[in-house]
Amino acid sequence: MWNFRKLGEGEPERSPHEAEFFNVGDLDWSAAVVRESIQNSLDAKLPSAKNVLVRFSLKSEPLSKFTEYYSELVPHVRSCGFDFNPETKTEFKYLVIEDFGTTGLDGPITRNGLKNRGKSNYYNFWWREGISLKEGRDAGRWGLGKTVFFICSELRSFWGYTIRNNDNRELLLGKALLKSHPLDDNQYDYYAYFSVEDNQPIESQDFIPGFKSRFGITRNNEPGLSIIIPYPVDDISTNTLIRAVIQHYFYPVIKGTLTVEIKDNSHSFTIDNNSIFELAGKQSWKETSWEHHSVESILFFIYNSVKTETNNFLKLNSYDGTPKISESLFGDCLEYARKRFNENNLVALHIPVKIESSDGQIQESYFQAFIQKNEDLFRPEEFYIRSGILISEIKMVRGNVRALLTAEDEPVAKFLGDSESPAHTDWKERTESFKQKYKLATYTLRFIRSSMRDLIKILDIPAPGIDKDFLKEIFNIPTEVGDTLGELPPDEVIHVPAIKEDTFNIQKITGGFTVSIHKKEHFKPTNAHLEVAYNAKRGNPFGNYDIWDFVLSVEHKGANYINPEIRGGRITRVAQNTLIFAIETPGFALKISGFDPNRELVISLKQV
Repeated sequence: MWNFRKLGEGEPERSPHEAEFFNVGDLDWSAAVVRESIQNSLDAKLPSAKNVLVRFSLKSEPLSKFTEYYSELVPHVRSCGFDFNPETKTEFKYLVIEDFGTTGLDGPITRNGLKNRGKSNYYNFWWREGISLKEGRDAGRWGLGKTVFFICSELRSFWGYTIRNNDNRELLLGKALLKSHPLDDNQYDYYAYFSVEDNQPIESQDFIPGFKSRFGITRNNEPGLSIIIPYPVDDISTNTLIRAVIQHYFYPVIKGTLTVEIKDNSHSFTIDNNSIFELAGKQSWKETSWEHHSVESILFFIYNSVKTETNNFLKLNSYDGTPKISESLFGDCLEYARKRFNENNLVALHIPVKIESSDGQIQESYFQAFIQKNEDLFRPEEFYIRSGILISEIKMVRGNVRALLTAEDEPVAKFLGDSESPAHTDWKERTESFKQKYKLATYTLRFIRSSMRDLIKILDIPAPGIDKDFLKEIFNIPTEVGDTLGELPPDEVIHVPAIKEDTFNIQKITGGFTVSIHKKEHFKPTNAHLEVAYNAKRGNPFGNYDIWDFVLSVEHKGANYINPEIRGGRITRVAQNTLIFAIETPGFALKISGFDPNRELVISLKQV
């Protein structure tokens, strides 16, 4: 059933390298498979369905039951140099991914059928590579995402069985993505199909029921798509799939538009808007980007954001001309927003955006931002969602803030989708053809991409009037300071004096400061969190910190690096302008120097 095409003289040989597009950030194989399969399922959601169900089933059964489905493929796989040796296999392992509440792969299935209808999900999925006709809110753009199914299989292949909502046809097809390769004195093309003649899908009811039974496909008359991946790489397991779903699709799960089931031969888990919190708490997040975060707190922040009522959003004004986040967009609600933010309450913002196509047509759209300060955070936690998928590589926010941006409205979702990298992990100005599709493309993308950072800079300022007790244990404020923020007398300097408080002495030195224990006779080992920034005339100094100011480091040396010196303790974590350290003896002393002597330091120091 596997059909390979022989190459003739003068035909090029090809070795696909699409896998490189998915080697980004902390995406492991489970994350890549989860992101691609669920993305396709959400894009194919039936209008009548309340939510989409995606089921991942990891299975292992005796080899003899599956020989007819893969034996013809093995010599070709080995000829390409892929590391697959059936003699070392004791069982046939495979991953089944099925979705429900979706349309299935609809549309014409042949090239001739496309003449009168230019779009076909079926044709695009099986016979187009690097070409995608997805648009609007659909997450895919490059036509490369399905490559994930090949490269996470040791046999570089998968099967797809679909029941189509538009005509109820049952279609089965398989595809292998290899390399051009020699075998038995012939040179073969880089791909192959598990099919009938002319690489057309199998529709025979003499074959399909046996195939479904053998692979445990649960679809029974329901429209949708079932993917079967033979010999998934060892990195894919029940636990890694659960973590990938929670980490990359927490938003549609909590929103209630997605439910995921994950099964193996002996376990079954359901991830929905009720169970996600408990399941997340049971996972080990070590060696993931969530390792040093409170996952439960992240999910509750998302939950509170998702459940925000429409009348609780602060609706910003629309901008004129070049898009830019500014105080004027807040209108009369600026001080209220600042008050909520500085009292650690969730601030939900509805932000208008204009999408202008290259032909001059303007569509009014919007995106939403949810921002909340949290003094317990050691680093920001920021999430960017476009049409349900997490855009995982964008890092714009600083400070102890949680932030979520969601782009669901069709014009802005289409605009952002056109800017995405093939793995959908970033929004890039230089994505192919992006600038040609839109006017003010770069400015509009920067407006959206940096909006949460700019919003935080505006919000992170106390309401009118000054809190004279703010950081009083670190520096004192001259009495002649005016009543509103920013009214310091010209050339007035706020001095950082040597101070004494219950735990620490902080002493100013040239280009820095020292920290020691105040009451040594009552010493107890403790831990402390230290944050340093240059003072600013407007805004929170820590919110205005920039890595070009300085970077604290115990490993790197250089003009921009400042190296702390510690005695009687140890530094346990360093991150840009933040230190966490353990104080172990009464003789503890910390010295940090090398700051710009012409700029004033602000220090936050507290026990943790």
